[in-house]
Amino acid sequence: MDNKNKEKILKNYIYINIILLFLAIYIILFPYISKLLNFISPIITKCPYLEITGKPCPLCGGTRYISELYKVFTDITYLFCFFGFVVIFVLFELIFRILNIIDLLRKKTINKKIIIFDIIIHSIAFIAFLMYELIFIICN
Repeated sequence: MDNKNKEKILKNYIYINIILLFLAIYIILFPYISKLLNFISPIITKCPYLEITGKPCPLCGGTRYISELYKVFTDITYLFCFFGFVVIFVLFELIFRILNIIDLLRKKTINKKIIIFDIIIHSIAFIAFLMYELIFIICN
């Protein structure tokens, strides 16, 4: 692989890291963003799945869970549910992305092991989320 392709891959991987970092920040700040959106227009924050089916969607309660995350300081079992694992994953994502961006900008090279680790972790997270969604829909 020539230098130009390596630089292009590095640049794209840095962009992917930045996008995933902002997505993780957005998830953590979503309870506050949704309050602002609800203030602007309550229609924006209504769950379309709930409105159409009359049943809660698999993510119903996620915003409330994140906004009440302080409860983990009084009861550690608060983390032992689906949303708790999502929060742990998002916090891991924040730390991983920040360290990865710093490392990429400092070294100007990509570590293939990091990319493989990145793909494996996100594949596992995607499969776990898909399984949760399917189980939720089947059970409701």
